Formats: sequence, structure tokens, C-alpha cells
Amino acid sequence: MPKIPQIIVIDDPLTAEQHNDLGVAYEEKGDFALAGKEYEKAIKKNRDWVIPYLNLGHLYYRQDKLDQAERALREGLRVKGDHPDLLNNLAWILMEKGQLKDAKALIDKAIAIEDKEEYQDTRREILERMKEK
Repeated sequence: MPKIPQIIVIDDPLTAEQHNDLGVAYEEKGDFALAGKEYEKAIKKNRDWVIPYLNLGHLYYRQDKLDQAERALREGLRVKGDHPDLLNNLAWILMEKGQLKDAKALIDKAIAIEDKEEYQDTRREILERMKEK
């Protein structure tokens, strides 16, 4: 009897939200490599949803990969340029990289959109570092 070829369809049944949640779970366990892969999958599934960009940026920051964190957050801002959490986090990254003027402009924009205590904390830290220079 002749063998019938099998056709395998590989389809990812998980949603962007589910991939993001898996990324969070892996990150909490300290498995940064798997967390990053899940955040990337979430972004591919829904490029217009900013949360995986935020999470990916945070993951890179935790690993002291500031350039990669900056890149992830900037990609998120291309999706939604007025998202205050993205602006805040990017401001922090730029501050850490010594780009204080750019960091201040971003945090001021975030605060103009939504005045949250954590944004004010970021602004205070930036201003403190500007004084030190």
C-alpha cells in the first residue's frame, strides 16, 4: 500500500495576551531567554499592543542590556507614541545611559499626559543627575 504524505500545519494557537502572560511567568522564574521569546511572539501576534514592548524593555533593563531595552521601548512608541509608561521607561533608560536632556523631554511628555507619582520619581532622579553634571 502506498504511503500517503502527511501534511502538518503549524499554527500557534496562543493569543498575544497568552504569550505575554507566559513571558511574565518565565521572567518571574528567572528564565529570561524564554521570557524574551514569549514577549517577541506576543509582539508578532499583535504589533499594536504596547504591553509586550514594555515587558521586553523591562526584561532587557533587568539584564543591563540598555541598548536593547531602548530599542524595544522605541518600537513600542512607534506603535503608540503617547503611551506614558513607555515614555517613562524610556526616559529612565536614557537617564541610565547619560542622555539626560532627552530623558527629561520624555518624562515631561509622560507627565503632561498623566501625572503619576512614579513619573514624578523618574523626573526627580533625572533632575538630580543633571545637577551632578
